[in-house]
Amino acid sequence: MSFNQFRLSSDILKGLKDVKIESPSQLQKKIFKAVQEGSDLVINTKTEDKPEVGYLINLLNEIAKSDRRQGTKGIILAPDSERAKFLDEWIWAIGYHASIESACITSDDDPKKQLNALSAGPVVVVATPSELAGLLEDGKIIFREVQQLIVDQAEQVEDWEAVDNVSTRIISKCQRIFTAAKDSKELRKAEDRLLTDPELVTLAKKSSADKPAEKAKEPKITKDLTQYYINVPPRSKISTLMAHLDNNKTDTVVIFTASRRTADRLYKILRKSNRRAVSVHQQLNEETFNERFNRFTTGDVQHLIIGDMTAKDLPLEHATQVINYDVPEDVNEYKLRAELVGDGKATRILSLVSKQDRNDIQAICKSLGYAPEEVPLPKSVKDKISSGKKGKKKSGKPGKTRNNNHKKSKKKGSKQRESRKHHGLPRPTFDQLEGGRTGKKKEEKKGIVGFFKKLFS
Repeated sequence: MSFNQFRLSSDILKGLKDVKIESPSQLQKKIFKAVQEGSDLVINTKTEDKPEVGYLINLLNEIAKSDRRQGTKGIILAPDSERAKFLDEWIWAIGYHASIESACITSDDDPKKQLNALSAGPVVVVATPSELAGLLEDGKIIFREVQQLIVDQAEQVEDWEAVDNVSTRIISKCQRIFTAAKDSKELRKAEDRLLTDPELVTLAKKSSADKPAEKAKEPKITKDLTQYYINVPPRSKISTLMAHLDNNKTDTVVIFTASRRTADRLYKILRKSNRRAVSVHQQLNEETFNERFNRFTTGDVQHLIIGDMTAKDLPLEHATQVINYDVPEDVNEYKLRAELVGDGKATRILSLVSKQDRNDIQAICKSLGYAPEEVPLPKSVKDKISSGKKGKKKSGKPGKTRNNNHKKSKKKGSKQRESRKHHGLPRPTFDQLEGGRTGKKKEEKKGIVGFFKKLFS
């Protein structure tokens, strides 16, 4: 699995290569996808994975792709100066080729210089809460364009009053993210004050899968099961799902998604199109979950949309088909969903395979030893894509103008990069980064067998 599936800018990909990060971990991938959803998040960081790889590349990629660099877009609060400087080094290294400027505000530097740097509107600010809150008060500074406020290692933050003060200085609509390795009463109070209906991002699951007895019951599926997939073009997953449901109007359908937010979004879309549907996820209380689930099992609604839940936790008796709106990252989860078909609880399973899902489906196919059968893209979706391409051909000249503007922006970015060492705060050296350019070279990973590589090309 590589970062290519995230559609990162070439400059950010170069930065990741510089710091020897070749592919995201499962947690980092999950963080990246959750951040893209846009809701407030609490990220559980009990594992050894570096969560900053997940949330930082998302922020930096958005900045790299933007033509407008004026104004602060991201604020990252760290519990101490050492952590703040570490994160600032990451931003400098990964954002170097994209000419992304940042300012590091800690107690270790001259407040006057820091205030000047802050007043200049760096695109990213990394700071300790107390120092940043003090400078914002002294300079009467407010933020009108901040897109993300991130409290890193929140369980170690001591001055939450300062965090609150920084938050009040942000008057733009802003996604707020906490990362924490453990819970506490103080942290929960801060979440209640600063976050709106936060989604939990974690790899920890209440499961007995690690017990020897459970391993013996690993789900297995056979080739004769009715498994299908549709290759979905970019930005066409919702229209493909809706067209497929139109072609199967009498089916009772269970739709699996990767997050609660996606499940709720699909629920609204289905209800708007007058389809009978409910959505369920782990954060519902037991009474609400049972009420919604029973509406599906009793036939009151036709579609059950599931957000970020495993198939083994569903007391499902029957459905006409199971749809993987998001292909599961875990092969066993795919097997559990397919087992619903094998147990007679559903008659077929269908996966919607977009570009971002291909690595996951290839891993599943490699594990199974064969691929599901391909189903053609619905005609209505093909027609929509064809009409869109015709519209683009007619617009010719405007595309050239955008291209020229992009080239001018690139030249301007190069000048900013050359002059960066003469302005603002001192920048960290690349050699300070963990691993550095001279870090040990990792062993080259073997690629997936050619057959599976080409399954969905």
